[in-house]
Amino acid sequence: MIMKDQAAAGDLATDPLSYPPRKGQGRHDRATFELLITPLIEPAYRLAFAILRQREAAEDMVQEATFKAWRRFAQFRGERGGFRAWYLTIVAHECRSLQRGRWWSVLRLSDLPRPPANVDTALSASELRQSIARLAYWDRVLLYLFYWLDLPIDEVAVVIGVSPAAAKARLYRAVGRLRLQIDPEEEKI
Repeated sequence: MIMKDQAAAGDLATDPLSYPPRKGQGRHDRATFELLITPLIEPAYRLAFAILRQREAAEDMVQEATFKAWRRFAQFRGERGGFRAWYLTIVAHECRSLQRGRWWSVLRLSDLPRPPANVDTALSASELRQSIARLAYWDRVLLYLFYWLDLPIDEVAVVIGVSPAAAKARLYRAVGRLRLQIDPEEEKI
């Protein structure tokens, strides 16, 4: 029996994102959860930061999402995209819930628009971040999940709750809106 549990733990250790385990391979316990969640904390924080644009709020939302994932871990069955998609969906929903709150709409001094800089042909990283920050919530989430986290379009679709075809279409439109943010004089094709 001990060797069977060690073999199950070994399979999870080599590919933790292939959860849930096959029959007789493991249970919904703390060690399994830690093994699955550990590689996802950093991508979850980056997703939360991309959505919220505040370090402390992003940390809080990842903590809340991790706690919710732990409480609901026994209910996880591995449908539609696996553990990573399930957990990142929880993070995205937590961030969205925070933004619905009353105090989120209060204008902060750091959020005030800066005067336009001299027009340069090269786009700096900070200008790109500012352009992305001006996009709508779902556009930022799509761009972050697909380009920054490098998730396949199927997992992106699961996280945002649409079909893969709809995710592709929304991603295409988000990239188009980002291009217009960067170069407003560019005409639509």
